Amino acid sequence: MSRLQAIQSVVSQLGDREFVFHANGAMARESCYCQDRQRNFYLVGSMGLASSTGLGFAVRRPEERVVVLDGDGNLLMGLGNLAIIGAVKPGNLLHIVLDNGVYGTTGNQPTISGNVRLEDLARAAGYPTVEAVEQRGEVEVLLQELWRRPGPRFLLIRIREHTAETIPRIPYTARQNKERFMGSLKEAE
Repeated sequence: MSRLQAIQSVVSQLGDREFVFHANGAMARESCYCQDRQRNFYLVGSMGLASSTGLGFAVRRPEERVVVLDGDGNLLMGLGNLAIIGAVKPGNLLHIVLDNGVYGTTGNQPTISGNVRLEDLARAAGYPTVEAVEQRGEVEVLLQELWRRPGPRFLLIRIREHTAETIPRIPYTARQNKERFMGSLKEAE
């Protein structure tokens, strides 16, 4: 499946409860294109920081469901975040990593995920729930089940390299992105 198909599968399972932190680049653009929500926070220009931002939010707001939508390149850029999440163990966090084996936004340079299994790193870091899938139908079924398992949860979705879909840029400035998200926090209180 493509990254866009994987994102479509993930966002189709989102309700109105989840706060979602999106890795930078094409991941954020495609997610915005598939389902723009006020509870989405797009980390534009912040490679490797979706997981740490999501972790901070999950710790601060333990009553909320928090999803981090990451890529293999982003995860590898902020690999220390994996260990911190595993140590802190926020029970309300679902960390989803789309692994295409390349840094898709910057020109498809290869990552090391072909040599290092990211789901094994998550397990070693202390995530109590770790799954890996490749088929679109598996994603949708598993996402329904994962919230019933102990957190933090880690879901690796293997996808193929980036294809040439033309997706528009996120239509918000950084300030607008922040203000929209902050508005969703006020609604949640």
